[in-house]
Order: sequence, then structure tokens, then C-alpha cells
Amino acid sequence: MEIKKIIIPNKPHLDPIAAIFLLLEYGRDKFPGIEKAEIAFWEYSHDPSADEIKALENEGALFIDIGGGTFDHHGKSEGNETSTSLVATDLGIATNPELNALLSYIQEDDLEGLHNRYGELAYMVKCMHKQGMDSLAAIKFTLQALGFFQATQKEWHYVVKEEFEEKCELVNVKRNKNKLKIGIIESDNVQVANYGISVANFSMVVQKRSTGHIMILTNKHHRIDLREIVGAIRMRELELMGTEREIDPRKLQYEGKSTQLPFWFYHRSLNAFMNGSDALSKAPATKVPLSEIMNLVIYGAGTEASSYCDCHSGGGNCPFSPYGFSKCRKQAIVG
Repeated sequence: MEIKKIIIPNKPHLDPIAAIFLLLEYGRDKFPGIEKAEIAFWEYSHDPSADEIKALENEGALFIDIGGGTFDHHGKSEGNETSTSLVATDLGIATNPELNALLSYIQEDDLEGLHNRYGELAYMVKCMHKQGMDSLAAIKFTLQALGFFQATQKEWHYVVKEEFEEKCELVNVKRNKNKLKIGIIESDNVQVANYGISVANFSMVVQKRSTGHIMILTNKHHRIDLREIVGAIRMRELELMGTEREIDPRKLQYEGKSTQLPFWFYHRSLNAFMNGSDALSKAPATKVPLSEIMNLVIYGAGTEASSYCDCHSGGGNCPFSPYGFSKCRKQAIVG
């Protein structure tokens, strides 16, 4: 039967709106006519009776979040369902990776009330109703917002994932008894490094763009101290710029940027080190080759000394000794 009307609670919250979004995006084959269906509101104080539901369904109505039907999660024995999750299960899309964030967000909001803060989409829907916005207008706005969010999720879980897995080189670095996963990737897609950190759970990702700009991102859960790496890269940059004065890399571990090196920014709270960015697209690219940066990153992130390190004997053959790494200094003290 063709769907002619979608009936939802009056002044709907995000859950039934997101359920409609999934039906519009994924349910056109199973629910013919859904894309043209009128959205109507159940404005009565009583729930629709079985006879009312049957009569309306015979006229092509589909109930969401009301009426005790397939897409009403109230009273369901599992207790952890939402109308959105019920729709996703019915359409066979509940395990689609691009829907993970949306389904989790709806569950947190609808069942646990966790999204009542400034800027949250669920809270924004409530604010629109409180300010007297027409319910259909509020739904139209929210569906459009969900469209933008989900387009980004699809790109993230398919396009970005494929590029990251195809191009990223993995280096395992020993840190005490653990191993750090460090990724190296050359790409102009600004999302691949973020994907490596947040989805692939790499400890660090170093990304180089075709312009020569390089950024270093870290996983906050792995507690990596970037300061010595920051100081070492800045020192090498100054060397390649031809600076003649003596450089102390320990004084180059400052947050932010400087007049000497305005194109390198150390973001302390994000624990990231960036040569340019989307906002600073005209910043000069680093002169330090990616291979040298990786040598400094790998050495600085791990706990093992270089096989060339003879700092303990003062031999002067360690290539990392001039760059201020504490393990080189400790070796020298031990010697």
C-alpha cells in the first residue's frame, strides 16, 4: 500500500524526526510513496485506539512514536529501543557504519536525556518548539541538518576509510612495554588523519599534503607528550632556514607559533602540531622533508634509544642528540 501520511506526536522531538529521515533516505522501496507523504500530528490527549489506527492505516497512514505499532518504542520489552532504531532494524540498516553515530546519539538523548546543552541538535529542536516555531518548519530544518550530518558520515565511513586504508603506512614504535601505532599518509583529504585517530585508533598520524604542508595529530587516550618532537622539528626547520646562532631545542617547545616560525603551530590542548591548516592555507610549507620529520616523530614518541646512540660515551655519533631528546641526555648522564 502507498504511504500517504506519516503521523507523529505533536511538537515532535528528535527521535521521530530522525526516524522519518531514515525512511526518506532508505525506505522508499519498502514504503512506496513515503517521499511524498504528508506529515501530520496526533494532537489529542488520548492515544489512538486500535480502531482509529486500523482505519488510518487503511487510508495509507504510517504511525511513528505513537500508537503502539511497529515504530513506537514505548512499552517495548527490550527497553533500549528508540523509534529511529526500530526503523533502522525494520529497513535492515541498523549495522550500516554511517548510522552508528546517529543511532547512538538518538539513544543517548531519548533514553538518557544526555543532549540538553547549547548547540546540541536535540536541544535545538526543543528550543524551536519553545519559541513557537511551526512544527512542520521545525521538522524541515531538522531533516536538512540531518542530511548534512549524514552526508559527512557517509564520506567518513566510505570515502575516507577507503583512502586511509589504501594509503596509510603503519609504523609500530615501542613505548615501555606497549606499542604505539603511528600512521604516515600523503593525502589532500583533511579527514584522513582524523579518521586514523578516532576510528582506526592510531596513536599518532602524520599527514603530508601535495602542497608540502604537514600536520601531526595524536590520540588523546594514548597520552603522548609532543613537546620534545615539537622542539626538534622547529630546530631542524631553523637549521634549514640558515639560522647561524646556537639553537636550544628545549626553548622551542612553546605553545602556539612565533615570529621566527609562524607557519608551525603547536596546539597544546589538541596535542597537535600543524604546518598550516585550512584556515591558514597560504602559510609556507615546511622545508623539513617528511622522512626527517618521521625520524624525529618515531624517535621522540618511543622509549628506546637509537641504535646509533653513543651519548653515554660522548662519542657524538647519535643523530638525535642535538635535538634535545631527554633520553639522549639521560644516556649522557649515565655515561
